[in-house]
Amino acid sequence: MSEHSSRAREISDFIDALRHRSDNPTGGGASADLLAWKASLLGRIAADSADPEAQQVADHARAQLDHARNTTTESGGDH
Repeated sequence: MSEHSSRAREISDFIDALRHRSDNPTGGGASADLLAWKASLLGRIAADSADPEAQQVADHARAQLDHARNTTTESGGDH
């Protein structure tokens, strides 16, 4: 499978996971595992792109993940 086909499949799987979460909310914001997946995916897309906005979007996703992890740690959670 080509890299682009693999990435397209991963994007589809990610959207399915988001849809499942929307249909089955557990309260609170996006879970750290989904934020980590999002940050990883967008980071890899940005690494293959010459578009500076792609890197900004990836950086924002990483910041969201870091914030979620810090908030969970500060509140005593282990997510």
